[in-house]
Amino acid sequence: MKKINLLVLLFLTFPALASLSVSNIAIPGGIAVIDFHTNHANPKASYGNVPVYTQRIKDSHWQALVGIPLLAKIGKKQIIIKDFSERKIDFTVKDYTYQEQHITLTGNKKKYVNPNLAHMDRIKRERPILSIARRTFSTQEFNNQSFIRPISGITTSPFGFKRFYNGEPRRPHTGLDYAGKIGTVIQASATGKVIVSDEFFFNGNAIFIDHGQGLISVYIHMNERIAKLGQIVKQGDIIGTIGQTGRATGPHLHFGVYLNQTVINPNILIKGTLKL
Repeated sequence: MKKINLLVLLFLTFPALASLSVSNIAIPGGIAVIDFHTNHANPKASYGNVPVYTQRIKDSHWQALVGIPLLAKIGKKQIIIKDFSERKIDFTVKDYTYQEQHITLTGNKKKYVNPNLAHMDRIKRERPILSIARRTFSTQEFNNQSFIRPISGITTSPFGFKRFYNGEPRRPHTGLDYAGKIGTVIQASATGKVIVSDEFFFNGNAIFIDHGQGLISVYIHMNERIAKLGQIVKQGDIIGTIGQTGRATGPHLHFGVYLNQTVINPNILIKGTLKL
């Protein structure tokens, strides 16, 4: 009887092993994979006071996955681990230079470069909705081991490009743009819960999926949104179709990933597609 109880305790103590397969790419827009050891059942980690994704690899071996901001300065950084006590672990962000991209918007699309007052009012109303989605940190586990490409189209705009619209500098490109015809189906890159399914000024028709512990995938400029708010979708489920809504010069899918409230290169999570 004691042996049975011990086995039950062991199963209750540690979560099932279904860790994300991630390479350590500690550059701006990358992921720092930080190994640590603990016998605690549920250790916590944070970076800059923001909780980060943790996963048990085997026995007492754990990892913290830290999304690094695109505008982060290179050099030494720290995360905090909280288990039976509190400790700090150092890691280093290395330099990486992204290319530039110049985009010209004409006609009705010019409003996305210099929005008028009505557009600005709408943008301000939408910001809290998008901000809350990006800051989501749930404890729900979906046991994803890797991500898949949401569509098979070629990448027309890589992650991290320094962007200029009509000659004016804007934020770096925060995702991957995939080419495709209007109506092409889009798949969920991983299993998760739909936390946003709505239409926005810049993003057009967009869906955000929560994959647990601050890992969020984003699908933007869609024509049709099929997945509904609150729906649990499995990896490969059809969630919508390609469009050119919002600030888009042509039909394509903008695919993005947030980790600890930070945009990171989605290719790091998609096996066999990382190109830096």
